[in-house]
Amino acid sequence: MINLLFNNKTIWFWIQISLLVYLSVSCSQTEPKNVEQRYDKAIQYIDRGLFGSAIPLLDDIINQNPGTRFAIYSYLKRGDALMDSNSSKLDEAETNYRIFLSLSAHSHLVPYVLSRLIELNYKKKQSSLFGKEYNYSRDPERFKKVISEYQRFFLLYPNSLYLVDAKEYLNLSTEALAEHELIIGDWYYKNGLFGSAIARYSYVINHYPNFKDSEKIVNKLIEAYLKNQQPQLASELKTLREKS
Repeated sequence: MINLLFNNKTIWFWIQISLLVYLSVSCSQTEPKNVEQRYDKAIQYIDRGLFGSAIPLLDDIINQNPGTRFAIYSYLKRGDALMDSNSSKLDEAETNYRIFLSLSAHSHLVPYVLSRLIELNYKKKQSSLFGKEYNYSRDPERFKKVISEYQRFFLLYPNSLYLVDAKEYLNLSTEALAEHELIIGDWYYKNGLFGSAIARYSYVINHYPNFKDSEKIVNKLIEAYLKNQQPQLASELKTLREKS
């Protein structure tokens, strides 16, 4: 009887110890105590696509540890989380990226952040519902900003590996600006404002010589010259087209 009681107490003792160890490990995994653990946990959430769980942790790090490297890098990761999770939060993501740049201007991650800003500005105000023509017809300033951001990036980091991705958005933005002018030119043409259509078509040809639809624009310009009672200019353009 005594041996049985002793054994039961011993078993219960080790059950309690095991339970305490389990709870201790569980708490350390789910409730990170220090700033490094919280930052690592936030990164884990981001890697798993759990952006809603990562952002509050990053906010706590920024608010409770201002000026530390963890707070500075939390701005960067907060920008990533906002950009990758919610297209309506791009302005806020840009703010976080620019804060990071202001606090860590010499970081090795600056080229990465610059490339993300280029991508971000291209994606601003894009509409998946109405398609490319709607996006190109809207305010083109964001496309101009992409081009200026790329030029700055190239001057600062001409050998950066991130330039490849940035170049893609440069080309897309250049195409978008050409499309913007083309859409306006087509509107003028359809409404009988042939002089204004000629100005837009000519602008595209002169400023975007590598535009993919350049041959189509030349044809539109010839038609606009004819409609505008300028057959001589139409004939000259036809001759240039045939020689090229």
